[in-house]
Amino acid sequence: MSIHPEDLEAGQQVARLDGVTLPDGTTATVHITDGALTDGRPHGAPTGRVSAGTDADGTGWLLLPPAADLHAHIDKAYTWSLAGEPEGSLEDAVACWREFGATLSEEQIAAHARRQLDAALRAGVTTIRTHVNYHEGADPLRGIRAVLAAREDYRGLVDVQVVAMHGQIHDDGLVRDALALGVDLVGAAPHLSDDPRGEIDRAAAFAEAAGIGIDLHTDETLNPDSLDLIDLAERTRHWPRAMTRSAGHCVSLAVQPPGRLAAALDAAAEAGVSVIVNPLTNLYLQGWQHPVSTPRAIPPLRAILDAGVALAAGGDNVQDPFNPLGNGDMVDVAASLVIAGHLTPRTAWDVVTAGRSLAGLPRATGAVGDPADFVLVRSASVAAALAERAPDRVVVRAGRVVATRRTHTTTVPVPAHAAPPERPGTPERQRKAVQA
Repeated sequence: MSIHPEDLEAGQQVARLDGVTLPDGTTATVHITDGALTDGRPHGAPTGRVSAGTDADGTGWLLLPPAADLHAHIDKAYTWSLAGEPEGSLEDAVACWREFGATLSEEQIAAHARRQLDAALRAGVTTIRTHVNYHEGADPLRGIRAVLAAREDYRGLVDVQVVAMHGQIHDDGLVRDALALGVDLVGAAPHLSDDPRGEIDRAAAFAEAAGIGIDLHTDETLNPDSLDLIDLAERTRHWPRAMTRSAGHCVSLAVQPPGRLAAALDAAAEAGVSVIVNPLTNLYLQGWQHPVSTPRAIPPLRAILDAGVALAAGGDNVQDPFNPLGNGDMVDVAASLVIAGHLTPRTAWDVVTAGRSLAGLPRATGAVGDPADFVLVRSASVAAALAERAPDRVVVRAGRVVATRRTHTTTVPVPAHAAPPERPGTPERQRKAVQA
């Protein structure tokens, strides 16, 4: 006997979903065996059930690939009120954090990080790449240690990549100590350095020595003279393709003339540099110096895709000095890619799921043979899910329900009214006339 997705509970194993809607609008029956999607025909049997678990009637539910937040700062999460509710530009937020961040203990950082990972899991964000600062104070590696511990605790639920984000003030020895802790990538923010090109080279050299990749905050400014993306591409173009090189933000692409934009994107595509767009935080932080005709501070997404550059997205900051309203829900990010970035809803969801493969994980698109990792949302289409922010969700990993989110609403009765009489020439009357 089938149950409905809203009745699934965390910990249950799903064997089959009947009549579930796929992102392209078609409906299908989805079978799960040993944590993977199958066609329901084990060992040559013509039909039948393929694994133990619960059968669910997916009618009215949409199966989405799981989201990936490829640019987060979980060490900073939920600190906006603690920091005095600041507001302002990127430069204002950086100054605030340098002073406030020194007051946080390793235990506080760990608690904030775990809170964001819990929220991510409930939202169906099962991949996160988080940048972590070298925290001010006597123990600058305490934030990295706290996040690395959380990475292990959430393994198999939320896959976490940790980027150790140094600044120009941090000496080489400290950076090497951080990398020795077991981080996944080297990070930095060259556009905030006195020597952006030198900082790119320094970060790349650390990555090469450690045998890991790089993910840099890149051109997070509306200054068109900032085009570090080209230098990053040139510095890493000889790297093996499997070695990560990502450029986060790339805001200045939004204000480049067509020729320079094309040159930068061609360089990124040739070098295999991926771009991580962070619309919510950049819409908040950028443009304070432009009280009228404020730029959108989002790079030209269609141009990036058309150039063949891998594009993913991040939720960036969650209720911290850099964005008081961030929540880490990639449904909100996808909606902003439609509203402010002019992507279609389905393309926007493709972008927020693309980070999974960039993080080195197997694809999870809902196809036979893919891992049974997906998010069920009560919605008829991707567009409707983004418009309504998908309030009801069931998060599944390897066929196991790992989180659920349900809404319950009530309203007072509203009087019903009869439908108005048809007027001549209405579509319904015209249809009846044709049938007659």
